[in-house]
Amino acid sequence: MALIEQRTTTTDDGARIAYEVRSEPGASPAILALHGVLVGTSNWVHQMLRLPQLRWIAPFFRGHGASDPAGQHPSIERAALDALAVLDAEGVAQAVVVGNSLGATVGLALGLLRPERAQALVLVEPSVPALLPDRGGDRLMAAARQARELLAAGRVDEALDLFLTPRLGADWAQKVGRRRLAEWRHNVQSTPAWFEAVMNFDPGPGPLAALSVPTLLVYGANTQPVYRELTLAVAEALPFADLVEVPDAGHGVPADNPEAFNALLLQFLARLGLIRA
Repeated sequence: MALIEQRTTTTDDGARIAYEVRSEPGASPAILALHGVLVGTSNWVHQMLRLPQLRWIAPFFRGHGASDPAGQHPSIERAALDALAVLDAEGVAQAVVVGNSLGATVGLALGLLRPERAQALVLVEPSVPALLPDRGGDRLMAAARQARELLAAGRVDEALDLFLTPRLGADWAQKVGRRRLAEWRHNVQSTPAWFEAVMNFDPGPGPLAALSVPTLLVYGANTQPVYRELTLAVAEALPFADLVEVPDAGHGVPADNPEAFNALLLQFLARLGLIRA
C-alpha cells in the first residue's frame, strides 16, 4: 500500500476528480482537506505525513493535478459538490472539513450547502469579498485579470510570479523542484477563473449567521493585509466561530507553520470529542 494513494471519482456532471488518501487502519475522524489555488494537495503534505492517526482525503479542484479542467466559469458551490462526490466515493457520511484559501471558501460553501456532512469546519483564511463594503476594492479580480493577460501571452512563469513572490520571495523558482514547478505551471492556468469564482461567491448574511457547524477560523500573523481583512470579515459574519492567529505564518498557515497548525487542529478535534485529548 502506498503511503499516500492516488484515486479518482466521477461527479454527477461527468467530470473526473482526482484525490489523494492516507487512511491507516483505525484512523479517525475523516478529514476532507481542501487546497488553495495553484498549490494543489501539497498544501497538506505536512498534515498528511505527520498526523497519520487521522483519515486524510484531499481532492484536487478542477484545473489542478489530474482533475478535469476548470473551464472558464467554475463556481465555489460546484467545487463543494465535487468535494462531496469524493466523500461519497470513499463512503464517508461526515468529515471534518479543513480548507486553506480557496479551499477554505469551498469548505464554507460545503458547510452551508450540506451542513449534515460536516462534523466541523477549520477554515484557514477564507475569502468572501462580497462581505466587504467595496468587495475588497476588487483586488482579487485585478490579480485575475493580470494573470489571464500573462497566460494568454504564454508568460507562464510571470503569472506564477504574481502569486509566489509574495509568499516565497523573488527567488521562488530556485526553492522548488522540477516536479513541483511543472505542477504549478499546469495549475496556474485555472487560477484566474478560480479568483473570479471567489469574487462571485456571495452566500448572503442570513445563511452565514445561521451556520451551526462548529467552526475554527485561522489566519497567519504575517499574512498579506487583504487576506487578514477577508478572514476578519468572515469571522464577523459567523458569530459562533472561534478565531485564532498563528505566529510565524503567512497565507499558507498549514505549510508555513505546520507544528502550530497541527497542534491547533488536534486541540480543536479533542475539544469536540472527535479524538482523545
